[in-house]
Amino acid sequence: MPGLVRGRKRTLTPDNADEDDSSSPEYEEPLASKRVKTNGHLSNGPVLPASYRSDHSGTTNGNGTSSPLSHQPGSIVRVALRDFVTYTSAEFHLGPSLNMIIGPNGTGKSTLVCAICLGLGGHTSNLGRAKDYSEFVKHGAAEGSVEIELAADPARHRANPVIKMVIKKSNNKASYYLNGRSVPRSHVVEECKAFNIQVDNLCQFLPQDRVVEFAALQPVDLLTETLRAIASPEIITQHEELKTHDAKLKHIVKEVADLSSSLKGLEEKHNRQRPDVERAQQRTQLLEKAHALELYRPTLQYGIARQRFEDVRARKVAATQEYEQLKLEVEPALRAVNEKQAYSKKVEEAVQQRARVYKAAIEKTNRASQKQTELCEKIAAATKEIEAEADREKGLKQELARLNARVRDIESKMRENRPEFDAADYNERLRAFTRDMRDLEDRAGEANSQQDSCKQQIAERASRMKDLERDLQALHSHAGQQEGKLRKASMDTFKAWQWIQDNMDKFQGPVFGPPIISCSVKDKRHALFVESVMTGSDFLSITATTPADFKLLSDKLTGDMRLSDVYLRTSSIGLARYKSPMPKEQLAELGLDCYLLDLLEGPDAVLAMLCDNRNIQQTAVAFKNLSSEQYNAVTRSSISSFVTPTETFTITRRREYGDRGTSTRARKVRQPQFFGDQQVDTGAEREINDQIRELKGDIEELKKVGSEHQETSRNLGQRHKEIEAAKNELQEEKDSRQKALQIYNSLPTQLQTAGEKLDATRSKIQGTFDTRQEIQARINEDNKEKGRNAVMYATSGHALVKMYTDVIKAEIQQIEANSEVENLQARNAEVRKLLEERQREVQDLREKQAQARQEAAALLNRVNEIQADLSDGEREIHHQQPNDLSLEDLEGQIVALQAQLEMIHEGNPHIVREFEERERMIEKKRENYNRIAGQLESLKQQMQEIREQWEGPFDALIRQVSEAFGDNMSRINCAGHVEVEKKDDLAEWALDIMVKFRENEQLSQLDSHRQSGGERAVSTIFYLMALQSLARAPFRVVDEINQGMDPRNERLIHSRMVSVACAENTSQYFLITPKLLPNLQYHPNMKVQCIASGEYLPGDGEQLHFRALATKALEAHRRRTLGRV
Repeated sequence: MPGLVRGRKRTLTPDNADEDDSSSPEYEEPLASKRVKTNGHLSNGPVLPASYRSDHSGTTNGNGTSSPLSHQPGSIVRVALRDFVTYTSAEFHLGPSLNMIIGPNGTGKSTLVCAICLGLGGHTSNLGRAKDYSEFVKHGAAEGSVEIELAADPARHRANPVIKMVIKKSNNKASYYLNGRSVPRSHVVEECKAFNIQVDNLCQFLPQDRVVEFAALQPVDLLTETLRAIASPEIITQHEELKTHDAKLKHIVKEVADLSSSLKGLEEKHNRQRPDVERAQQRTQLLEKAHALELYRPTLQYGIARQRFEDVRARKVAATQEYEQLKLEVEPALRAVNEKQAYSKKVEEAVQQRARVYKAAIEKTNRASQKQTELCEKIAAATKEIEAEADREKGLKQELARLNARVRDIESKMRENRPEFDAADYNERLRAFTRDMRDLEDRAGEANSQQDSCKQQIAERASRMKDLERDLQALHSHAGQQEGKLRKASMDTFKAWQWIQDNMDKFQGPVFGPPIISCSVKDKRHALFVESVMTGSDFLSITATTPADFKLLSDKLTGDMRLSDVYLRTSSIGLARYKSPMPKEQLAELGLDCYLLDLLEGPDAVLAMLCDNRNIQQTAVAFKNLSSEQYNAVTRSSISSFVTPTETFTITRRREYGDRGTSTRARKVRQPQFFGDQQVDTGAEREINDQIRELKGDIEELKKVGSEHQETSRNLGQRHKEIEAAKNELQEEKDSRQKALQIYNSLPTQLQTAGEKLDATRSKIQGTFDTRQEIQARINEDNKEKGRNAVMYATSGHALVKMYTDVIKAEIQQIEANSEVENLQARNAEVRKLLEERQREVQDLREKQAQARQEAAALLNRVNEIQADLSDGEREIHHQQPNDLSLEDLEGQIVALQAQLEMIHEGNPHIVREFEERERMIEKKRENYNRIAGQLESLKQQMQEIREQWEGPFDALIRQVSEAFGDNMSRINCAGHVEVEKKDDLAEWALDIMVKFRENEQLSQLDSHRQSGGERAVSTIFYLMALQSLARAPFRVVDEINQGMDPRNERLIHSRMVSVACAENTSQYFLITPKLLPNLQYHPNMKVQCIASGEYLPGDGEQLHFRALATKALEAHRRRTLGRV
């Protein structure tokens, strides 16, 4: 028959069970036990449509004639599976219109959906099931394959393209083949894209596990997916272009606004500074002129210096002439003085010569006298050496006598008996003492170790007992009870808080513990309200007040300490900045009493953190349940959440729908666990007291054992001292005897040593005699030298007297010559004084001339340097100065300019440069503004043109979808339409599906919260059916969308689906369902795929012929009907 699927026999195991939502009860008993129940409701007509009772050689219509429908390009013609999930080998031949896939749970219906998705290049994430390719290979097989034949596009293909996917279980990889040729997955995706196949679009391909995901699609995403499914490429491209241009437009508008604001600010600042700039420019001109005049000063100073040089030079020439004339006039009188001075100088030189000779003679005489003294001292020293050698000889003779006596004493001792000494006996006795001492030390060490162990155990138990006592006290304190709650709620958070308390000095700011510790409820009766709103993470959150402390906590707690159940929050905004939606005074009008924040007390930073994360400043509290009027008033107010003694309420409002856009979600309150009253845990108290008593008993026992070990150690120590004393006494005896033996054994060596010393002493005595003879010989030679030096000293004395007489005579002649020179100089003193004065005058004028020349040259160089560096303006100012300008006139001009400058405030020294730079910046920004403004206008024009082309077809397309969806919903006495929420931002345009299932309801948006599962399924299938006639995709897949529907709606929806999906010129449709109601509508264009799979099927699929089975079933039904008649 058409669409027959034959599966080989397989064993039901967890590996080949299907992933359907529920397990079929047919697994619990053999298939042979199933019976067809008629209940008398079956009609006498044929059970199966005519097409199912006809031959399966081709597709037929209701009259048994061949259907004129053919597969559209890209629709699926055939799917072949091998070792894929539940199938060993199966092949599906699919019709061009509606394909209804039916079969019990677990037979592999959804497997066909998985095969289509993966075989056409889709990701495993598109299915919402297994993530790895290898999980789609049948259990026990090494690889699995999917082969899909698509209807050819006559414009591009000669034959139907065949895509094959092979999954290798070993490497978890999938490889693809197109018409038998290996291709990358991207090639397959491109081929499918050419057919507009979108397996990632929930509007086209809706697997069983993603039905809920479709209902949860955000309106923006729903619009995108819908356009992908039904819109032409041109509309989709234009939509994307508009969104791109819109984003660019916002950026450019912001940029133009920023530029305009910046340009306006710059121009205003520019205009404000213009008067200041003009004053600064005027001041700059005055400064430049004053500077130029200052530069002109060296020119005037050079003229003055040059004139001064000429005057000094003229005076120097005149003084020189006067000096030379005076010099000629006094020359005869000065000549006699000069001659007498020359004679006096010669006499002076003679005196100096004779003095030098006399001095040399004195030095020679002194050397002779010094030598005589040295010889006397040398003879005296030698005499002392002879006396010392004599004394040394006397001592050596005494040593010789002592050594002779020593030799005789040693020889006498050697003739005595040898001392007795047994070293081995002494050593063995000493080792015995040592072994006994070590044994005692080991035993004492063991006793001390046991004693230390007892002390350590006592300390450990005492510390543990203190901890238990603190725990016992904590059971009776609020802080202790809260810490106990924290430890019970999260051990990781408890450890983190302990570390924080021990390391507070490492933080820059305060760090606060979890609210379960740091906060409390002002009135325990209100703990119910607080804990019904706050979550577990709110109670356990640690609050940091600086980013650095937050990073330190994150690195330490989750990094180094590897704590996972820890929540970190920051509090950087003050509590006062968190505002409530309305004043507390107005709450009473609504039946409300306060806000949740008012019920808590604790550090501001922690309360601010709770405001930021849980909005406790916006959550109202009613101490009594509200009446209907109060409830309605609250929903119309600005309150978005409130809590009563029985329920918590969250209000959601959508302005665009007015009162209809308000919805409220309620849930039961939770009983308090953290802030409520808590009685002392008597069981824990009793357990702690038992542990304390047990620890006290252990400590007493350990003290007793420790005392016993201490006594043992003391006794062993006393015994150790006694043995040590006996050992020391034996050691002294051994040392004494050993020393006596060593002395006896050393006597031969001592005798030899004494004999050697005796011989050496005799040699030394002979040496002293020889030394005295040598010294006496040196004394004799020195006495001879002393006599010769005495004769030379006497001769030098006589010559020295004669030289002294000659020096005295020369000095008398020098005195006479000097006296004659002084007499002549006294007579010519006035003449010489006048001549010296004229000479000093000439020298002084010469120095002044040199100084004037130097000053003028320096000024000339300065003038040349200035002239070389002058600007044109400064050079012009210099040329304007008169030739007869004096230095005083120049100073007057400069003073006048400085007076003008003092009248002009200096201001900002950089204002002119800033003004010029700002002027250039304004010009640049103005050019940039004009350019971007032009781009903005061009972009607006471009967007206007695209939008004019796009928005009309877009609105028409959405209108068609809305009309089709509304028509579908009206057929089940419900209402619905589709609308586009057109916001200013094109990227935020959203598609809202509005539905109503009851007459007294308002239209509400379809989402994953408002409607029931069955209502969402009805809405989803009707929306997908609305897309059917507009679809550009070659096929659609909907897997088990009828879950949760009641039979009436399911029948109506099936009827509508058949009508829409089987209409002409519609795309191929796949409807997968395990449920099959009786008397469902049938259309000749639909094809029903009956999947038969199970362990009781024959191994050869050809043995199972459904047409024969159907014939037998009809015959059996006919007999039962006739038998009743």
